[in-house]
Amino acid sequence: MYQHYARPGPEVDCELPGHAVAILSVQGSSPGVHIVDVNTDYQRLWGGSREDWLGSEPIIVQQEAVNRQIFAQLHDALNPLINDAGSFFEGIGGLEVNRRFDGSRRYVEWRITAMGVRHNDAITLVLTQRDVTEQMEKEAQLERLATTDMLTGLVNRAHFDAVLKSEFNRQHRYSRPLSLIMLDLDYFKDINDNYGHDVGDEVLIELANLLKRNLRKADCCARWGGEEFMLLAPETSLEQAVRLADKIRGAIKHTAFPIQGSVTASFGVVEVHPQESIKSAMKRADDALYLAKDKGRDQVSTGGLFSSAKQA
Repeated sequence: MYQHYARPGPEVDCELPGHAVAILSVQGSSPGVHIVDVNTDYQRLWGGSREDWLGSEPIIVQQEAVNRQIFAQLHDALNPLINDAGSFFEGIGGLEVNRRFDGSRRYVEWRITAMGVRHNDAITLVLTQRDVTEQMEKEAQLERLATTDMLTGLVNRAHFDAVLKSEFNRQHRYSRPLSLIMLDLDYFKDINDNYGHDVGDEVLIELANLLKRNLRKADCCARWGGEEFMLLAPETSLEQAVRLADKIRGAIKHTAFPIQGSVTASFGVVEVHPQESIKSAMKRADDALYLAKDKGRDQVSTGGLFSSAKQA
């Protein structure tokens, strides 16, 4: 019989499980898989006592349909061993997402390997599982920190550059419309000078939330620097991008920011030309933005005479 083990230290309900182990038995070509023994970490991971689990079907993921698929995969992998005792079973494994009762996710890493040799018509297997939720959440947090602007929650400039390169490559390959929108808050220095940088930060946060509410899932919006923001709009023509920019401009003007009076923004909008470089398109967007400011701010500009690739 398999000897139980547990991690050192007291067993408490909030203790995270270590390596959960279940000894499994498959009877020849029978589709059923049942538990012969479990360790204390398996009980801690899935609940119940050892006696509750003996003879039961193991849990890989808390979704019966997915469990069935995994067992079907297991039997396919075991077929050579069932038909030829000299065959070798390399094992199967994966990472599954389990839902807790409160709806939160739990990530469980698992692997099934052979244990010893085949005895008569029975094959003994070892299922090992480990809760890697904390590790996955830490990795996700690190990724967010690496790709997100900490003040606004929008993507940062480095991540936007990567998305920009990918979308330009796609536009060059498939000749699909792609537009850039650059926007800058008008007189933002006055907001910082008159109300303080804390209020200025609040304005930027509220603007970022406004942008998130008004963009499509396919759009990518980044804080470009200070009070300047950049929006990449795939599958969007110049005319469509101008309408989107004007919609955002109006929303900004009529939003109650934490200062007296209204906040406005100026916009530069360009559609990427066939085979145009990122540098050229960015310069055209920047030229268009400054033209909007020169013409009085709180408006959308496509750059006028400066909108052609030749001039850019």
